Amino acid sequence: MNSIPSVKTAGDLLTQYTQGERDFSGIVLNECTLSGAKLPHIILQQASLKVANLSTANLSHSNLRGATLNVSRLSGANLSQAQLQRAQLNVANLIRAVLVGANLSEASLIRAELLRADLSNATLSRANLQEADLREARLRWARLDRANLSQCNLRNGSLFGATLAGAQLHSAILENANLSGVILSQAELRHANLRSANLSSANLRGANLRWADLSGANLQDADLTDAKLSGANLTGASLVGATLEDTTLVHTDLSRTNLQQVYCVGSDLSGATLTGALMFKAICYDVQTKDTVCEWVDLSPHGDQSQIRRFSNTNAVQAYLNRRPPQVRLVIDMGLTPTAHASLANVYEQIGQVVATFNRPPNVEITHRRTILTFMTQAEAELSAIACLAAWPFTDGLTIRTILSDLIEQGLERPHRSIMQDASHERLYAAITALDSQNLQPLKQNLEHHAFFASPIQVKLCNISGQMLELYHNARFGVRNLPSAEDGIFTAQPSQAISPDIEQYLAFLSPLEA
Repeated sequence: MNSIPSVKTAGDLLTQYTQGERDFSGIVLNECTLSGAKLPHIILQQASLKVANLSTANLSHSNLRGATLNVSRLSGANLSQAQLQRAQLNVANLIRAVLVGANLSEASLIRAELLRADLSNATLSRANLQEADLREARLRWARLDRANLSQCNLRNGSLFGATLAGAQLHSAILENANLSGVILSQAELRHANLRSANLSSANLRGANLRWADLSGANLQDADLTDAKLSGANLTGASLVGATLEDTTLVHTDLSRTNLQQVYCVGSDLSGATLTGALMFKAICYDVQTKDTVCEWVDLSPHGDQSQIRRFSNTNAVQAYLNRRPPQVRLVIDMGLTPTAHASLANVYEQIGQVVATFNRPPNVEITHRRTILTFMTQAEAELSAIACLAAWPFTDGLTIRTILSDLIEQGLERPHRSIMQDASHERLYAAITALDSQNLQPLKQNLEHHAFFASPIQVKLCNISGQMLELYHNARFGVRNLPSAEDGIFTAQPSQAISPDIEQYLAFLSPLEA
């Protein structure tokens, strides 16, 4: 490092800077006054500027690596694109300072004042901001991975799109902060105040939110997989569409929480409070519910309590919270090829445009000899329609359509028809009518040269109680290496369909209304 022995005062520095000198590495100008100075691109590596007055100074694009600015005044200073790696800024006044794009990785800003500072796109990886005042600060798209923000105050701050993976935010104040789209995976947020914070679409995978206050927070579409929320307060929060897979919610307060369309699977709700939660179209199963408190939930689409589900005991709560989503499982007796995959995706897209209920792609599992398509739905009454639509591209599709139509027609002849039976009938025929009216036959004819679509298939339905019904099973399903008829050894017989009778079908529908 260069030493500048001739620089004794702030005036010396300004004079030499005006003369073209830029490198002032290692200088010692503690308690100097450089407020309002225009010093862009200055090099102050390892400089000592403790208790200095640099308010409103222009230090943009400067090099302050390893510099010491403890208790210095930098309010309103322009430090955009500055290099401040490992700099010491403890208890510094950076109110309204501009640090856009600055690099503060591993810098120390303990108890620094950053009220309304702009740190957008700044890098603060592994920086120490413990007890810092960041109220109303802008940290949009900032990098704060592994940073220490324990007990800092970020009330009303904007951290949109910021990265805080593995950050320490123990007891931090984030009330009303904008944390939309932030990455908080594996972050430490114990006892954090997140009241009314916006955490929509945030990545909170594996985050520790034990005893955090999330009341009134917006967690819509957030990913809380493996997150720890034991003892957290989520009253009045919105988790619409959030993912709660293997999430710990022991003794969590979820009363009046909006859990509509949430995906809660494999989570621990032991001792949690769910009374008054909104659960329209929530997918919830394989959860632990020991001592879960839930007197009633709101199943109305608009959360207006027009559809209330009450529970008389904990067993009823456990049964309700462990209902698997209705599913249609279609197994094709052939592995999916890239060509068949493209054709299948195209035809399902066309069907989805015609029938609104068929707008969700299936889960696909491929083995060396079979393809399994699993279609999930929110309403049991849609199972027959989805089974018919899912099978439509296949040679066996027409047989399945006939089987379903016959079963429903037979059911309608019974003296005591169920509501579910009528609803299944309406949705199936609406789907068939929509397909026929659009004349999609030319699309199906294009699939006839694919062996995949001519393969035998199996179709199973699964209701919310976990009961399975084999709707269709081609008799040749699973048969391999048949000798040819030309050899005179085997004569092919017409394929037969294995399907349920009306009693089996009605028994499958019965628990759906319980």
